[in-house]
Amino acid sequence: MELFLFAIAAVIIPGWSMNVTDSPGFDLFFTSNLDEMVDVPIQFEKPLPSWLKGILIRNGLGRFEIGTRQFYHSFDAFGKLCSWKFWGNGSVTFSTKFLQSDSYKASVRSQTIAPYLLFEGVDPPFNEIEKIIALVRGIDNMNVNVYRFYNAYHHQYQYVALNDYWKVYGFDPKSLSTFKSINTEVPDGTSDSSLAFLSFLSSAHPLPEMGTTNHFTFVSSVSLVPGVKSNIKLIRIKSVMERELVASWSVDKVPYMHSFSITENYAIFFASPFYVNVLKMVRYAEPFNCLDWNGDEQTTIYVVELRNGIVHSIKTDNVFTMHHINAFEINEDIVVDISSYPSPDFVKNLQVSILRDPQLRNSFDVRALVKRYNINLKNNTAMFTLFDSTPEIPFSSKIDMPTINENYRYKKYCFVYGVVLKTDDLELSRIALVKKDLCNMERDKQWSVPGHYPVEAWFVQAPGAKEEDDGYLLVPVLDGERRQSYITIISAKDMKTVNTAYLPTIIPFGLHGKFFEDII
Repeated sequence: MELFLFAIAAVIIPGWSMNVTDSPGFDLFFTSNLDEMVDVPIQFEKPLPSWLKGILIRNGLGRFEIGTRQFYHSFDAFGKLCSWKFWGNGSVTFSTKFLQSDSYKASVRSQTIAPYLLFEGVDPPFNEIEKIIALVRGIDNMNVNVYRFYNAYHHQYQYVALNDYWKVYGFDPKSLSTFKSINTEVPDGTSDSSLAFLSFLSSAHPLPEMGTTNHFTFVSSVSLVPGVKSNIKLIRIKSVMERELVASWSVDKVPYMHSFSITENYAIFFASPFYVNVLKMVRYAEPFNCLDWNGDEQTTIYVVELRNGIVHSIKTDNVFTMHHINAFEINEDIVVDISSYPSPDFVKNLQVSILRDPQLRNSFDVRALVKRYNINLKNNTAMFTLFDSTPEIPFSSKIDMPTINENYRYKKYCFVYGVVLKTDDLELSRIALVKKDLCNMERDKQWSVPGHYPVEAWFVQAPGAKEEDDGYLLVPVLDGERRQSYITIISAKDMKTVNTAYLPTIIPFGLHGKFFEDII
């Protein structure tokens, strides 16, 4: 009888489907949670190893509206930090706080979303004056990632929250308290207040320089003057405040790039034909709506020699990527692995209203495809290959939000851990955490539980490890059935649950984070 009623409802109610009840609690990923707390004890089911000591800090979404205004796009939700302190004595404490950015504080004071530059805008929209204010103020919400840079002068690390912009926010890793924003001058003397250039696009994924305490990032400078070319700069980060120009090259149009790759000798950028439209930027003051996708145009790969700043330009197939996985040098080739998409269309579909609606979120394809590029500078070529999946895990090559054992960065490696959405080709909320073996697909494995929604994993290597996958994955998960969040520890070898601890509050969708083992 119940099945009969479902069938009748599907016929007489337009758009109604049984799928609406197949994702219990998934909406909590995109529901504001205003809870804040510091060092609340959590209890794992089993004893923890004493060597698991440090702090996992993650950044992500926390608040989707203030007052009568709400964000259109999930990427604009106010940033919220979460941390798990593993004290090394079996005890663990949990903390979560909103990043106290200028935009967040101004919005709380005014009880509406204050005018700052956003990915896609608000409802009700900013008026024309507010759009101008937003364009002048720029991006301020650092809700994507966390990182740390070493300050050799003070002999200490400085922790920052990042987005895809040059500006960052400092914070205290133990209390999660926010420090002031940091907006350093671009090393060649061009600041983002320059009248000729708008220098604000950067990366939320800086990468370490091999053999040093330095890191690399980039900044794209959009020309505001007709006839003057835009440019991209590779930057060496010596500390939060000390930056050094490595290379600069001119481009006719500035591409949107979220991440890049580094090897021992090279930096590699995939400049997909997803370009900043300056006129649209001035008119709409919404970055995503000011990007033009040219689907029939090739992608340009820029390879920068780190020692001398020489830039090589290579054309390849039309492809879009958000996340690079890893890169290394072998013989005369530079090998680069990415999570690829045929276009950036899926990003548009990550609007809050779509993600909250089962019918709408299930109607688009959000899965990536792992591609390996072999770049040869002598021949000026870039050839790609794909990876097969096993019959048991037919989606194992379709991962995004990739992480690796960071001890294998720049090296020939085998394993990448990533998230696959829509594993059944029907529902976006059917999520698996996949271990993809890039050396031997027969070792592909997955972790998934119906009604449980994992986010990005972080690999922690076991002491004395002799194999690449000898360690644990730390993974926050939303238990939709119980409508609670928990953190799970998964064996990276067999992808089986080792330990679990439920949390005192729900964590909305998280983006990226890192484990810092030497803080405690």
